[in-house]
Amino acid sequence: MELDYLRLGKELISLLTILTPFSVLPIYVTLTARMPDARRRQALRKTLVTVLVTLLFFQWTGLYVFRVLGIELPSFQIAGGLIIASMAWSMLHANPSRIQTTHSEDEESLEKEDFSIVPLAIPMLSGPGAITTVMLLSQQQKNLQGDLSLTALIVVSTVLLYPIFRLAHPLFKRLGMTGTRILTRIMGMLLLAIAVEFIVKGVVHSFA
Repeated sequence: MELDYLRLGKELISLLTILTPFSVLPIYVTLTARMPDARRRQALRKTLVTVLVTLLFFQWTGLYVFRVLGIELPSFQIAGGLIIASMAWSMLHANPSRIQTTHSEDEESLEKEDFSIVPLAIPMLSGPGAITTVMLLSQQQKNLQGDLSLTALIVVSTVLLYPIFRLAHPLFKRLGMTGTRILTRIMGMLLLAIAVEFIVKGVVHSFA
């Protein structure tokens, strides 16, 4: 069976967009500003491993939980689309989404010595929006090949985060706050389009 490269590219863009690395960069730069490079690499590896494990877990098990609870797929598509739309709206205004973290969690992260898992991996990178997107993409796969392809895309998108965060300090210095906000707004627009597509599919399936 031939792979649908257009669909795979679309799913990869969805994953990279929902992980919102550029909106997390300023927080990461602040948290790691005084770290030696070796510790910075170690913390980043721990963060990305946590993100990968979290997303793969929900890809393979998330929908079964909803089936046990009796939640229909169209309802989840609409609810998930609304969650993602809320995040996208915050990104369009270049504000951190309160779905990802609260003000108290942001303040606590500045005081914690090990921030790599909480709050950086969860809930900043692999938060409700990323988990919802993975589960919605998972239900669209029609066979095992599709499931394995999605797993590969999750691995690729997580790996692509590594060079972004490794170059975070010089990149943030070059982009500045204005450049970071512009990128965040662009990704917010893409994310909003993805959210609308999920909501439309949920509504169509509900009436069908």
